[in-house]
Amino acid sequence: MPQYILTRGHEERLAEVSPLGDGVFEVQIDGRAVTVDARIVEQSVCSFVVDGSCYEVHFSREHELYTLLIGGEHYAVAARNRRVRAAFSTAARVLAGRQVVHAPMPGRVVRVLVEPGAAVKAGDPLLVLEAMKMENQLRSPVDGTVVELEVEAGQIVATGEKLAVVE
Repeated sequence: MPQYILTRGHEERLAEVSPLGDGVFEVQIDGRAVTVDARIVEQSVCSFVVDGSCYEVHFSREHELYTLLIGGEHYAVAARNRRVRAAFSTAARVLAGRQVVHAPMPGRVVRVLVEPGAAVKAGDPLLVLEAMKMENQLRSPVDGTVVELEVEAGQIVATGEKLAVVE
């Protein structure tokens, strides 16, 4: 069973993934098993049915780092298997210092909640992005300081566009 280490901020979780066929997987995270039916809806959108509950996940990927938007919550996650974890450990330490927040989907910036120089904790909201008639808070992936803010309220952004930098 392939094993992956999921990293969000300083929190790590072990995930084991077993394909069951036709886009269905058994996923064990920290020993808790769930059944996941995964379908790609668009280039950067997946639909997951997890134990009967449906989730739409917007994602972008840069190397081993994924930016996810799930139910209005923004996540920055690194997923790597145990064999390559050692190779990425040095890179992960470097990446932990400076995190670029990208737009997970096209939309309009409704509100900017921080200014350059603001101290933030991992999970603090940085801005609100309206997409598909939903307002989504994009949050800081790490503790740090907002060093760059590339957008303002009312601005239209494309998927993958750089919004802010926290280090």
